[in-house]
Amino acid sequence: MPKSDQLQRSPADRPSRPLVVVSNREPYLHSVAEDGTVAWEPTTGGVAVALDALMRERGGVWIAHGAGNADRRVVDAEDRLLVPPDAPSYALRRIWLTEAEEHHYYEGFANEGLWPLCHVAHVKPVFRAADWRAYQVVNKRFARAVEAELPDLTSPVFIQDYHLALVARYLRAARPDLRIAQFWHIPFPHPDQLRICPYRRQILEGLLACDLLAFQLDRDRRNFLAAARTELGAKVSRGRVHVQNHVTTVCAVPIGVDFDRIQKVTRDPGLEAEKQRLRRELRIDTPLVGIGVDRLDYTKGIPERLNALDCLFTRRPELRTQLTFVQIAVPSRSKLESYKAVEADIDQRVAAINARHAGDGLAGGPVRYRKSALRIRRLVALYRLADFCLVSSLHDGMNLVAKEFVAAREDFNGVLVLSELAGAAQELGDDAVMINPYDVEGFADGLEQALDMPRDERQRRMRALRRVVAGCDVFQWASNILEGLEQLAPQPLPPPPGGTRRTARPLTRQTATPPVPVDR
Repeated sequence: MPKSDQLQRSPADRPSRPLVVVSNREPYLHSVAEDGTVAWEPTTGGVAVALDALMRERGGVWIAHGAGNADRRVVDAEDRLLVPPDAPSYALRRIWLTEAEEHHYYEGFANEGLWPLCHVAHVKPVFRAADWRAYQVVNKRFARAVEAELPDLTSPVFIQDYHLALVARYLRAARPDLRIAQFWHIPFPHPDQLRICPYRRQILEGLLACDLLAFQLDRDRRNFLAAARTELGAKVSRGRVHVQNHVTTVCAVPIGVDFDRIQKVTRDPGLEAEKQRLRRELRIDTPLVGIGVDRLDYTKGIPERLNALDCLFTRRPELRTQLTFVQIAVPSRSKLESYKAVEADIDQRVAAINARHAGDGLAGGPVRYRKSALRIRRLVALYRLADFCLVSSLHDGMNLVAKEFVAAREDFNGVLVLSELAGAAQELGDDAVMINPYDVEGFADGLEQALDMPRDERQRRMRALRRVVAGCDVFQWASNILEGLEQLAPQPLPPPPGGTRRTARPLTRQTATPPVPVDR
């Protein structure tokens, strides 16, 4: 086996400086079970999993919105607890939002405004003054929590994504000497698209309060630099933006997955039994299996992949009894009309395909559709069941499902069918089967190529994909960003217009108390 496929890292190889991670989504949530007990579970999504892996190694504190209906029951007097609950290794500080704040800050400005603005997915962005006010209020609350939770003034602060674009500026005004990095996980729009947002200057100024700002792809980095020039008149030189006597380094660092953790799951002797349980539960009795794993989001191209599957089954009717396609779709932002619409559309398309292509010996049709998340062991088992994995994004920052699938294929089997519009295509495009999700016939051609691919070609492609994924996992991603941050000297910003700079107060570190015993 090539050395890259045996990638191992000892704890001594990994960074030890405590870290402050700031994100909207928490890594673990607590909820009340039917019997009244409190249970915990990890949150879904590649970003949450990747950052949790990082924090398990680094230690420190993660500041996030507490969204579970039992989250308040298990925190201490300062809203902290240690996580993971079964193997505590870092502190989680929860931020509480009112129902109105969730509606305006999260559902409104972040996900009806910034999300469609940044994704070329033909959903009109909506910007409301009330949403913007709530966005500012919540970002200030996160900044105050960072001040209170800093292990010490040398700890790097690592802010995540588009929900918190103003945190760095508020934090910089109070603590000018902090080292601050932010990673923008989704695409960054072209300046012409960005002009739709009436608050674009404030968003840009907020991000430029960071010492280091990182994007997934060079495309996004270039878009941001162009926006800084055109909107703020900033001086841009060699990836550095100069505004108000402050310099921000802007770079592209694609995120990875926890390769070693996934490898550990693949070597679990119980994985084979888990695969068989999935076969029974999903009623898979065909020799060929395809999978898709996504949030229920209009950017993921699920209707487009269903169209391609419909085309495939029409072209090759024999596949109706030879191929089962499993679609895992995790409900997301279900209060928003755009998400309700795409969920209803997918429901109808799955029913229509199954009715049209139900063949003898394949009761219910060829598509198995489940609206629920899978924990990592079951997810890896599903990846290992698959002959191919479909990632058909219409526009994506990265899409970690593609990398997770590759990391799970220690058997060097399986084919990744990947949208050329996904960020992951920049790294994996040479050895995945590339498709355009808007081209139904071409997409179906790609599925046929994946199904008919000779074993030696599948193995050659998967070996090459694994070298890429193993070579830049989540720890290398974090190391690239945080080591870059360490090399930069933080520079103060003037206070925001109309504001005053707060006097820094002494920080005291209060260790989070262990959570109360709960059932998982």
